[in-house]
Amino acid sequence: MTHTHEKKTGCEFLNTCDFFVTIMASVPQFSAKIQEKYCLADFRDCARYAYAKQHGKGSIPEDLFPSASYF
Repeated sequence: MTHTHEKKTGCEFLNTCDFFVTIMASVPQFSAKIQEKYCLADFRDCARYAYAKQHGKGSIPEDLFPSASYF
């Protein structure tokens, strides 16, 4: 079976991720670049996504970046 380009739907938390809703709201250009990399393309590499899947969305540390670094 030949695979065609599958439509990527992105992270299930994309529209409700506190990181973007609150922390990154004041820097939309930077926020958009991070979303392209972690939310739309490789969301399974996002530390916030991994944490939410393991511990629940409500338990993600507020200052956890998608790259797994902290403020």
